[in-house]
Amino acid sequence: MTLGPQPTVPYSQCTLDLCPVELAQIPYAPTLAGNSLYLAIFSAALATNLVLGVWYRTWGYLVGMALGCLLEILGYVGRLKMHFNPFPEDPFLL
Repeated sequence: MTLGPQPTVPYSQCTLDLCPVELAQIPYAPTLAGNSLYLAIFSAALATNLVLGVWYRTWGYLVGMALGCLLEILGYVGRLKMHFNPFPEDPFLL
């Protein structure tokens, strides 16, 4: 399967205007609304877990849930960055 003409610009300089999205780290642009919603949900979950974990002094649960929520937040920040330009590797690895 061929993707048509390949870009003549270096891959490191690709943007959505210069290269087809099929050549990006993921072959689509993540949605802004959906990823923003999940980012807000996990941010609220992190804040809630921090408050309740300190209030009820459940330190092990607090640490586990806070780290999990933090990793989810970092993942959705990376997806939001990929919405605007899916070609760089850094948001994909984030």
